[in-house]
Amino acid sequence: MLTGPPPTTPAGAARRPVVASLVVLALVLVTALTVWGLSGRGATNPSTTVAAPAVTSGRTGAPGAAPGTPGDHDAALDAFYTQPLSWSACDGQSSDLCGTAEVPVDYARPTGDRFGLALRKVPASDPAKRLGTLFINPGGPGGSGLEYAQYAQFVFSDDIRAHYDIVGFDPRGIGESDPVGCLTDSDMDLLFADDPTPDTAAERAKLLADADAVTARCAASGGERALHMSTAEVARDLDVLRSLVGDARLNFFGVSYGTFLGATYADLFPATVGRFVLDSALSPNQTETQEMTYDIQGFESSIDAFIDWCVARSDCALGRDRAAARGELVDLLDRVERTGLKTAKPGLTTIGEGWASFAVFMCLYSDQSWPTLNEGLAQARTGQGDILLARAMSVVERSATGRYAPSTYLQAMIPVRCADWPRTPDTPALSAARATAQREHPLWARMTGLLYDTCRTWPAAGRTPKGATLATGAAPILVIGNLRDPATPIGGTKQLAADLDSGVLVTSDHDGHGTYLTGSSCVDGAVDAYLTAGTVPRDGLACR
Repeated sequence: MLTGPPPTTPAGAARRPVVASLVVLALVLVTALTVWGLSGRGATNPSTTVAAPAVTSGRTGAPGAAPGTPGDHDAALDAFYTQPLSWSACDGQSSDLCGTAEVPVDYARPTGDRFGLALRKVPASDPAKRLGTLFINPGGPGGSGLEYAQYAQFVFSDDIRAHYDIVGFDPRGIGESDPVGCLTDSDMDLLFADDPTPDTAAERAKLLADADAVTARCAASGGERALHMSTAEVARDLDVLRSLVGDARLNFFGVSYGTFLGATYADLFPATVGRFVLDSALSPNQTETQEMTYDIQGFESSIDAFIDWCVARSDCALGRDRAAARGELVDLLDRVERTGLKTAKPGLTTIGEGWASFAVFMCLYSDQSWPTLNEGLAQARTGQGDILLARAMSVVERSATGRYAPSTYLQAMIPVRCADWPRTPDTPALSAARATAQREHPLWARMTGLLYDTCRTWPAAGRTPKGATLATGAAPILVIGNLRDPATPIGGTKQLAADLDSGVLVTSDHDGHGTYLTGSSCVDGAVDAYLTAGTVPRDGLACR
């Protein structure tokens, strides 16, 4: 997610509005597909420091050496690890540098087809302090690392930008990195058009059939490349990029789904982990039951925070009674399901619960969006949906003419998710757990919709979680998260910190998605000290 500096700083007021419009890049698991549904470790000493990132000028290692040793790679990949990487001025911003690197579509067949990865570098502002490169990823999956780097001045402190070249890249098959683009505009509209909370057998059958058809069309259209967009393969790409910039160890800052990428890299290449910050996290080991539990906890805490803010206002769309506010929102969504909302958008003159619920959820990502949510709900009570639709369309980059931007993260959701997560059998126990959760949390149920496997027609199996300690032997990895985060709930963040062999947890008593530079000087200081001086904070540090 792109976030600005804390509002308590003088620059905060100027920076936050600019970056707030880009908050959608870290959407993670709460996306259009959500509308369809879906170990002990040693304590870290507070005074521990991580050595300065190892920077070397060499780009090759011992051919055939085992992966995970700094500078080593398999001999069959030598052409990729030793390719020249040239930088030139990016269009429209001469201070930033852009480049392209090639990686194999299939690492098992390195002589076959290739992806061209687009990169953007923001050079360290103080070359005398430069420690190396900090690779960044904004999540999604499908968020643009190029855009993330372009706004580095809003995303990272001056101190971090002085010490590192900030490098963002669009992952394979996404954005400017040979985009696969397996979905049509009509496919993406269909993600939101169906009733996400079917009440009849016919509605349920249509929802499942449409989802299966869209997934099958994506696989057919995307072909072989769509089957090689997993986060594990992106992690291997990262190791190639690490070598090309001349760093013996990878330094990484990942947000939201970018934490999944960071954890995956650390598990594959623990010996080359440098300084890692994983912000608003989820664990590759999460089960569906755990994910559901975390989602409920995150949603409940976030909606409670919004309601507390709203009912204190004289114009709250949900009234002034806190106890009744949840019911008011459930009733409103029920009315939207029955009659829809009218809009002035051509081609979407009426929208249903799919668009409306998605917009509500997106507005919970940041307290900066709460006024918009209140206005949208008030308008929805009159039968109009322009405010909510505008919010949802901006998130998914849909124009008024019905065209989706090629860079929209929706294009990546099916290929990446279907590769990254296991197929979970719909057992009686799981079905019962889902039914209980939806009964006990009716508002969450309305927002989430029907829970089922959206990858049933994907032609390849999903990843099998390791289910054990991750990144054994890696350097300390900083994992941070807000206590009230609707997208990557704190339960998942805490699990990742525990699952990582060297995970160090720092929490922030704040609302919203994204922790660094969003209001806690305690968090900001810990991250800056870790990345610039290698100072590892106390494990379990609780910031306000």
